[in-house]
Amino acid sequence: MKLTVFTAAQLRLAAHKVVPAKKSTPVSRSRQYLTGALLSLAVFTTSPAFAKDPCKTVICMFGKFTGNSGGSECRSAEKDYFSIKIKKRGKIKWSRTAAARGQFLNSCPAADKNINKKINDKFGRVFG
Repeated sequence: MKLTVFTAAQLRLAAHKVVPAKKSTPVSRSRQYLTGALLSLAVFTTSPAFAKDPCKTVICMFGKFTGNSGGSECRSAEKDYFSIKIKKRGKIKWSRTAAARGQFLNSCPAADKNINKKINDKFGRVFG
């Protein structure tokens, strides 16, 4: 078996002979532009993901804790809190759910941890 060493120029020449470059046609150029435009449109116009706001949830749940209603402003925050459910084999594990809900409330840096604990003691094991 004979091994030969090719220089970079010889490899380029050999590659050029094997796969000749395509000439771009107006249709292929327009397809390239259209593809680029669609990709950039998809990247720059994606809908934003609204993250749960634990501070808003603390405020609204404290209102619920004291017997006040935050009205329609607090519906999404309460839904965020009560949507946290830890399940195992399809059954809700209430102790883990309460712990996860407590962690969510404690992720608000401005909230008082004692108030968060009181809120979670009352609503942590509730379906909502």
